[in-house]
Amino acid sequence: MIRCNNFLVVLFVCFSFASLNTVIINSAYAEQGSAYKQNKSAQGRVYGKVVDTMDASGYTYAEVDTGERKVWGAARITPLKIGDMIAFSTNMPMQNFHSKSLKRDFSVVYFVNAFITDKVVSADNHSKGTTPHANVKQQQGAKPVKGIKKVKGGNTIAEIYANKTSLKGKTIRVRGQVSKFTASVMGKNWLHIRDSSGLQDLTITTATTNTVVIDDIVVIEGKLGLDKDFNYGYVYPVIVEEARVKKE
Repeated sequence: MIRCNNFLVVLFVCFSFASLNTVIINSAYAEQGSAYKQNKSAQGRVYGKVVDTMDASGYTYAEVDTGERKVWGAARITPLKIGDMIAFSTNMPMQNFHSKSLKRDFSVVYFVNAFITDKVVSADNHSKGTTPHANVKQQQGAKPVKGIKKVKGGNTIAEIYANKTSLKGKTIRVRGQVSKFTASVMGKNWLHIRDSSGLQDLTITTATTNTVVIDDIVVIEGKLGLDKDFNYGYVYPVIVEEARVKKE
């Protein structure tokens, strides 16, 4: 009888311990899920359910329903389906954006490096040395832009990268095709250009009065900077600053 009672006590203790473990584990998972949702709902981000998605020109466009509004985001090609829950930054809005490949206009679309999903939690965390301005045209294919000749008295993009140390701090001129344009971020307009000399793109900052559209051919003139850190993950190994922009 004593042995039986002892056995029951041991069984009860084991059952209680197992139940306690279950509660602890479930609580841990709940905390992880809560932290993950808080991460996606942080200031400067939207979080919601994908209600529309399409791929074009190396980008995935996704419309999400946050429960309060519907918002469009665009990132490098990402496998998404209707009903997926994603998050993305709202720090880089493109107002009145026209997509030639989709043949449609967006009142606003947020371009980001990547979407945050359950599979890629850190997708939109900009690490040191990365650029938050996504390179649209470079992702379309592995070929240089055709027909962009070197500007008289200037450099090609390939030459700028090859001679960046000696060109640092100097005023340079370069011709290229606009592959990305973002207006009024940190008091500047930002554009990326490419040419026929290679696959690199070149980042340029200019006054907010200088506006261009994707595929414009431009000649820019400005001071070359290296390893510029604008904080918040905005780090550029090569950049042309305070440039004058002339459309051709």
